[in-house]
Amino acid sequence: MPVDAQQCLHGSDESAEEKLRKRAALGATRAVNNLQANQDGARTSTFLTHETLLTSRFARGADGQSEIFRKLDFKPGGEILPGWELKLDVTQTGYWFMIKDKRDPCGFAYVSNQQGVIYTSEPIR
Repeated sequence: MPVDAQQCLHGSDESAEEKLRKRAALGATRAVNNLQANQDGARTSTFLTHETLLTSRFARGADGQSEIFRKLDFKPGGEILPGWELKLDVTQTGYWFMIKDKRDPCGFAYVSNQQGVIYTSEPIR
């Protein structure tokens, strides 16, 4: 079914529940950027892969793991939050990632990279 004919979850008529889900996904996006920026390799542009995100001292925090990270699942192929998928690519000089709403037929996502700027994304309709 073309995107135009589908009901997007994150449009102007977004429900309160979807707003909360989207806000949580934005928090996860910020968390990934913070993990990358605060880990030891960031100074030399050596970034964490999807598999090694939770090895960061920042993710573990003083008590073993910071509160925000207890809610996030970084397993490759899993859902970082219920209904949201993380795709992360690390290169020799940086990284980029996308946290995409798997429930949204319009494909809403947050996208960011080593610059730390977060963008919203969805297919052209």
